[in-house]
Amino acid sequence: MGSAMNALNRSSDAMAERIRRTAQAIGYEACGFTTTAPFPEYKAAVERLIHDFPEAAPLYERLRARDDPRATTPWARTIVVAVRRYGEHDLPPRIVGHIGRNYLCDRRAPFHPDREMPRRMTVALRAMGLRVRRGSGTSDRWAAARSGVARLARNTFAVTERGGSWVNIECWRVNAEIPPDSPTLDDPCPVGCRRCLEACPTGALCAPRVVRMDRCIAWLTFRAPWPVDPALWARMGPWIYGCDDCQTVCPLNRGRWVCRRSTPWLEDLGDLLTPEGIARMSDDEYRARLHPLFGYIPAGDAERWRANARRALASKTPKATGC
Repeated sequence: MGSAMNALNRSSDAMAERIRRTAQAIGYEACGFTTTAPFPEYKAAVERLIHDFPEAAPLYERLRARDDPRATTPWARTIVVAVRRYGEHDLPPRIVGHIGRNYLCDRRAPFHPDREMPRRMTVALRAMGLRVRRGSGTSDRWAAARSGVARLARNTFAVTERGGSWVNIECWRVNAEIPPDSPTLDDPCPVGCRRCLEACPTGALCAPRVVRMDRCIAWLTFRAPWPVDPALWARMGPWIYGCDDCQTVCPLNRGRWVCRRSTPWLEDLGDLLTPEGIARMSDDEYRARLHPLFGYIPAGDAERWRANARRALASKTPKATGC
């Protein structure tokens, strides 16, 4: 019995090492593992948001069922968590501070060199004989913390030592029992730091690790019902899509953005991808040139882009700089 158990453990350890090497070869910064057991801390956080902000409760209700990864994949035993660092792109200065960096570096964009990374990982895991489903089945950020590859900062972002919060978390559920890594659930932020809370333009970040989604600029720019509350609209400043304010002031991000990868898919858009260009673009220009970069936003939202751009042009708030 003991020899069989030792052989199983060796096999699991070998599988873990093989997956880590594969993730690294594909381009991920780090890879870790956690079980598919429920996430009670995540569930408690969602319930607190629903209780504290009843007017925003509908935005959180759909998250309630996402505390148990096995609910949709009862066969899954392990969550494979990988970190993709995007804070290496040399972004055109004319658009930094107007569109969130995460969206500018979104690997789903046509011609992005990282576009195939998740698919390649899925194929590799299946080639190892594993049953695979993309996604963690819960909060990817919480999965990252429980797998030891990231920590949760007070601005709610997952942070790593090398990449700060300029990272994406990507997950897969598999049917193998892989030894889980040690969680990193401790607070990574400097003692007493409140820079992210003080920087949030709309007060969405109202307490450490507490975000009111209905006030977050990432929600307000394109997903909130139109028109946006004038009081919030006036505080959205230079942002056309998304917001980086809580990340750019974060001490954990100091020196973490290193410009060493070009962004030809952004440069090819020229002046269209600026507040001035977006404010005057036609519907045809939007559908043909801008929308492919943000294909998850409805193709009929050109006027909302223009309205956000006009507000950005009128804003007196200084915009962030590039690298």
